[in-house]
Amino acid sequence: MLGVLSGWLWWVVPLIVTVALYGLALRRTAGVAAGGVVVALVLTAGTASALGESPRSVTGVTLLAAGLAAVTWALGRARRRGRATRRAVAVFRAAAPDVPGVAAEAERHRIAAELHDTAAHRLTGIAVGAASALRLADPALVAEAARYAAETGRLATRELERLTTSGTGSGIGSGSADLADVDALAATWPEPRLTYVRTAGSAPSEIAAVAYRVVREALTNALRYAPGGAVRVGVDREPGRLVVTVVNDPGEPVVDNADVARGMGGGYGLAGLRTAVAACGGFLSAGPDDRGWAVHAEFPLTSDEGPASTSYEWRGRQASDAALAILAVALSIGTSLLTTDTPESLPGEAALLVPLFFAHALPLGLRRRAPLFSLAAALSVYPVLLGAGLLGWTKQPAGDVFLWCLWVELALLYALGAYGPRARRRWGALATAAVGATGGLALACGPGIVGDRAAAWAVLALGVSVPSAVAWGLGLAVGSRRARRHAAVAWERDLLGRETATVVLAERNRLAAGLRRSALRHARAIVVAADAGRLDTVLAEARAGLAALRESLGELRRQSGDDPPPTIAGIALLAVRHQGTVRYAGARREASPSVEVAAFRVAELMLRGGTRDERVITVACRADGVAVSGPSATSEDRRVRALADAAGGSVSDAGDGMVRVWLPEVLP
Repeated sequence: MLGVLSGWLWWVVPLIVTVALYGLALRRTAGVAAGGVVVALVLTAGTASALGESPRSVTGVTLLAAGLAAVTWALGRARRRGRATRRAVAVFRAAAPDVPGVAAEAERHRIAAELHDTAAHRLTGIAVGAASALRLADPALVAEAARYAAETGRLATRELERLTTSGTGSGIGSGSADLADVDALAATWPEPRLTYVRTAGSAPSEIAAVAYRVVREALTNALRYAPGGAVRVGVDREPGRLVVTVVNDPGEPVVDNADVARGMGGGYGLAGLRTAVAACGGFLSAGPDDRGWAVHAEFPLTSDEGPASTSYEWRGRQASDAALAILAVALSIGTSLLTTDTPESLPGEAALLVPLFFAHALPLGLRRRAPLFSLAAALSVYPVLLGAGLLGWTKQPAGDVFLWCLWVELALLYALGAYGPRARRRWGALATAAVGATGGLALACGPGIVGDRAAAWAVLALGVSVPSAVAWGLGLAVGSRRARRHAAVAWERDLLGRETATVVLAERNRLAAGLRRSALRHARAIVVAADAGRLDTVLAEARAGLAALRESLGELRRQSGDDPPPTIAGIALLAVRHQGTVRYAGARREASPSVEVAAFRVAELMLRGGTRDERVITVACRADGVAVSGPSATSEDRRVRALADAAGGSVSDAGDGMVRVWLPEVLP
């Protein structure tokens, strides 16, 4: 049979096709390589048919080609992922020396945001209120301005004291928050011409904190640039969203207030708010309208993150295991179809054997996730095959099937050693014995065994146990080496984490010392002067405090020369460098170096494309991987897909010009 396909065609053509498929899987994405496999199978079946082979032979050849192509595809994919992982680890380690310095820069940005959102706003309100009262020379207004300065100065003092002692935030947004905080802000605002309406009952803490910041920033700007004008604040809930609107009339220009505004200018307030609102999934606009100046923010109240991952990662290691299952099916069924000495089949024998071959092969697809269960499922086929032979339902000897398919059991034993529970190694010894006993029984019941079958069973079981023990032991050795490698990486990361924490603490203490000498001293002086009724001194100290804060903010916002490290945490600083926004959905956590580097590179490509308002990245950290969502940049889409593919992940359309990249955590 298949006489025409003899000689060099049997090995030269398959070798060329195999090398081509391997190169395709190594250098191209999974979809392209899978397309190559399909083309190769179609050509194989077409060639066999064109050469006049029988349908049985065509089916057998195609099955064997499918098994070989699947394994070739999986090997190429494994090499592609391995190279990407090694490069990622090398990049991760090379960037380690820059991590402490960049973390210190991130801490400076955090403190700058805290200062702007707390003490700077309060000192601005004090300065503007004092300047207005002194200009109007109204005793009642002067007394009210002094009272407000005393209360607000104490709040600013407490916030600065917390910031300079613990380094943690003290304003709204550092802990739990709700819309009642916005109520309190409006109730204590010094300008009388304020209309406040809230129809929204509640909002998530994260959104309520940012809504508070929006209202506070808008009110402070109105106080600086349009004092005396009417201000309308609305916090409303619409279907699926929270809407915050602050509109102020032009007001009456005041020279003193203009001086204060110049003192704290720079555009950081609205820019920071856009970042904060976008991090919550919303958008913010600010600009003139028919009535004056309007600030409008909308926050979504429903989650649109989507599922964590697809049910089956066909680009990753699950697909490699599936390729082994395809090979097992192809070898068992395809070879049976091509073998010339196959005995005449009994009626219904194929209907029995084909499901058994599938049942024996399919557990390979679960060998990493459930190796013990997979081995038990594969071994359960042989008792059924033996029973079918005793009942005369099949002429296929169970021993022949075992010898031909023994590599499946060996692969599962290897997986048990490499991926099984480390604390229960006795299961490996029992599994090795089970394979030996099952294989020995299948061989001892074969037609070629004469004499004492029980003794033959014992001898054959011992013989099968030897390669079984070797496979399990090899898996144990590989698993132990992998565990040591992971432990070394974990130790390096822990050491780097301690070094980074030390550098960040030193930077925080240095900055705190400077704030205590400048801004905190002026805030305390404001309280003393306000309590004594010396409003002119209050104004002078407020201006001095604002000048000190302006100088501090300039230092805090300076950028270091180091590039952000290619980590999940480094994406935040990367967004600052690209004037973009990053939102971490869920608890931020460490991932494997390959996933961290891939997530950073994907975010970097996303931040390069689109306008400034579109540079919004969402990073969702989960136990089974990391999802990065952001704008689709046509010029970078190919690189994004290549990065995701090399990590065993996928890219999906998230709508509205956004894409979602899923990077799974996988077993090595």
